[in-house]
Amino acid sequence: MIRIIIGGDVCPMGRIQNAFVKGNAEEIFHDLLKEIANADLSVVNLECPLISQATPITKAGPILGSSIKCVEGFAAAKWNVLNLANNHSYDHGASGLRETLGAIKTAGLNAVGAGLNIEEAQIPYITQIKDKRIIIYSMAEREFSFADEDTPGANPLDLINFAHAIRKYKQQGTFIMLIHGGKEYYPYPSPEMVKRCRFMIDMGADAVVCCHTHCPLPWELYAGKPIVYGLGNLVFEAARKQLDTWYKGYLACLTFDDGNVGFEAIPYYQSQTCLGAQKMDKVAQENFFAEMQRKSTQMTNRNFLHYQWLKYCRQQKEMYLSGLFAYNRPMYKLRKILLPLFHSEEALLGALLMVQCETHREILDTIFRDKRQEE
Repeated sequence: MIRIIIGGDVCPMGRIQNAFVKGNAEEIFHDLLKEIANADLSVVNLECPLISQATPITKAGPILGSSIKCVEGFAAAKWNVLNLANNHSYDHGASGLRETLGAIKTAGLNAVGAGLNIEEAQIPYITQIKDKRIIIYSMAEREFSFADEDTPGANPLDLINFAHAIRKYKQQGTFIMLIHGGKEYYPYPSPEMVKRCRFMIDMGADAVVCCHTHCPLPWELYAGKPIVYGLGNLVFEAARKQLDTWYKGYLACLTFDDGNVGFEAIPYYQSQTCLGAQKMDKVAQENFFAEMQRKSTQMTNRNFLHYQWLKYCRQQKEMYLSGLFAYNRPMYKLRKILLPLFHSEEALLGALLMVQCETHREILDTIFRDKRQEE
């Protein structure tokens, strides 16, 4: 039997950074260290560049970065592969990503999901374990980090490129798909995320594991293969108080034995009652599994998922439309009045057309990216 451990978002910033720099794995991962050490392969998401100096890019959203010496903490904990396909891998530009890749290599570890161009970013991590070849392929939703022909960054989430990859590599062995995506803090996968992950299983993936949402999401067995919709944070201190779900997560333990794929969740608390991540006690585990089981059962009802998503999107409506129409801060505070006053039904339909139609969306994407490259 082959045992593979996959961990969620690790951002070695704040109080925990010193433990990473010193390589004090016990202070970071506590009793999870045994789970990592007992795995035949361990993969974790590195949620920020490891740098010697800050070279932040211009972007929307937070810019993360930590000391290049933090790689010592990952090495000491015996993680084998650091996943860089995420929305922060390019936060310090090409130089930051190069430093990160160099530090990982120097520490004797492996990287996947990012590179100095799209061709490099699309290269999977492949290894031989016992008599089986394992392929780890990783993609991230498109924010400000994705690579193209001339720009370093993460491997962008693209179903056409995924189809090419699985056709090319699946015949070589077991194909594990990693996705960095989903809506932060939303406790269910969106209907489109479910559709996308199930398609990947239908195409031949042996498991699909997602992270990014900063809260644990449920999992399911689909066609006999595990789909994990959100691992939650593994080690990620919050700059301000967050929802309780920020401080909970689980390791995904995948097992492969005679063609059968198994899955086990290993739940923990992180960055709340202690530094780093530590397994939940028995009572907390029971409550955690009961909650995940409830959500997994709810997910079997397609109407439930669509209703929950629609309800959530209606709650976010004004914020998203304000962002789409580029309201400044004073205008944003008056958005309830300004949105219907300044934007007619015809204007809203025009905006819908631009974001809904593939060609119009491609035009907008090209215009904005071209404008950004000019600056």
